[in-house]
Amino acid sequence: MTASTNLEASTPSETCYIAEPKRRAWYDGNFSFWWLLGGVLGLWFTLYKGFGILFSLLPSSSGMKVGPFFAIHLVTAALFLAICVYNIFHTPSHGGSYRAVHIILGRMAMIAGLISFGCGAVTAWWERYIGLIGFAIGITAGGVFQVCAQLYGWYQIRQNRDVQKHKTAMLATFFFGCLIPMWMRFVPLLGGSGQLSAWAPPTAVAVGIVIGLLGLRAANKNKCF
Repeated sequence: MTASTNLEASTPSETCYIAEPKRRAWYDGNFSFWWLLGGVLGLWFTLYKGFGILFSLLPSSSGMKVGPFFAIHLVTAALFLAICVYNIFHTPSHGGSYRAVHIILGRMAMIAGLISFGCGAVTAWWERYIGLIGFAIGITAGGVFQVCAQLYGWYQIRQNRDVQKHKTAMLATFFFGCLIPMWMRFVPLLGGSGQLSAWAPPTAVAVGIVIGLLGLRAANKNKCF
C-alpha cells in the first residue's frame, strides 16, 4: 500500500509513515473567537431551543405540535452542527486519533446534513407551513447552500485531496449553512415581537454574515480574531 503524504486528506485506512505530528492536547485546537461564538449560539439554538421544543419543555412559536419530519430535522440538525463545531476545532493534522475521529464524524455529518435538509424542507413547506412564504424561501435557500457547501467540501477532499478548498467549504457550511437559520430566528427567540419582526431578522442575518466572514478569515489565517 502506498502511504499517504497528506495527513489532512488521508482516510482512516491509509497509513502515514512520514512526519506524523505529535498528538495535540484536547484543548489545543483551531480556536477562534468567531468559532466559539458560533458554536455557543448554534448549540443554544439546536440543543436548548430545538430539543426544548421537541420534548415539550419550551413553547413553540407557532403553537403547533412537533410532527415526525420536524422532529427528525431537529435531531439531525443538532448532530450536524455539533460535529461541525468539533471537526473545525480538531483536524487530522493534529495527530493521534484526531484524524480517524475527524473523518468518521465527517461521514456521519454528511448523512445527517442531507437528512436534516430534506426533513427541514418538508417541514418548512408542508408540515409546519403557516403561509409565511418569505420565511420558507429563505430557510430553504439556506438549506440548499448548506448541502451544496458540504458536498463541494466532500468532493474536494475525496476526489482532489485539496485540503484548503475542503477547509473553506466546511467553514462556510458551519458559519453560513448552519448558523444563518439561527440568525433568522435569533430576535424572535429572544422574545422580540411586533414592530421588530419587520427589520430584526434581516439585520440579524446581516450580522451573521459578517461574523461568518470574520470566522473564515480568522480560520484561514490561524488567528483568534
